[in-house]
Amino acid sequence: MWATERCGDIMRKFRKLGAALIVAGVLPMAACGSSMPELTEEQNKLIVEYAAGLLLKYDENNHGRIVEIEEVAEPAEEQEVPVEEPAAEEPEVTEAPENQQTPDEVQMGEAIAERSIEEFYGIEGVTITYTGYEVKDTYPDTTGDDLFFAMNASAGSKLLVFNFNVTNVVGQDLNLDMAAHDTKFKISINGESPKYILTTMLMNDLSSFIGTIPAGASENLVLVSEIPEEESGSVQTVALLMKNELEDAQLSLN
Repeated sequence: MWATERCGDIMRKFRKLGAALIVAGVLPMAACGSSMPELTEEQNKLIVEYAAGLLLKYDENNHGRIVEIEEVAEPAEEQEVPVEEPAAEEPEVTEAPENQQTPDEVQMGEAIAERSIEEFYGIEGVTITYTGYEVKDTYPDTTGDDLFFAMNASAGSKLLVFNFNVTNVVGQDLNLDMAAHDTKFKISINGESPKYILTTMLMNDLSSFIGTIPAGASENLVLVSEIPEEESGSVQTVALLMKNELEDAQLSLN
């Protein structure tokens, strides 16, 4: 739009300039007494275009379009700056102290109260007495129609069956629910790290026994563990560890 208006202005100037040039050209001839030649329309047009070219050439505000394009500096391409990713920090390796103890070793090392089973359970009217252990391949080793469950030792191992005599010392039948106390038992043999007893479906499992003991009667209940066969003949000491939500206690059996 601006270029069109500017060209229109220039052409109007050229027409005036062309007329002036014509006058300037013919005046000398008139002064010499010569008659003014008549110009054709085409000749007049050529003179105007020539004058326009001169005006554009010397017009300070006019610049060639090609020159404008060449003189405009192209914006420099932005160079991508490589972003260095932070080096992944290697996790620090904390060496465990040489004398660090396992939870079981800490438990054995701590002073744990010596309690009887009935005291730890908080039950009255019964006494629970340890009567010894047996080394077995299968328990129970009797057969019969009333046998509900039996267990076998793993290959290379033996079963250690710990026997407890539970006696009703009151003058009436006693309903006993050992499972309701949710007590966890561990056995430590020869001072080694304690291991959990085996979970069984034995009807006389001390940890899960539910039944009625008549007045003055006794019931044989057991806890069962497993030991490598080569160690089964060298049991010297046995400690029973008991744990519930409130406390820990232990009972030395041998």
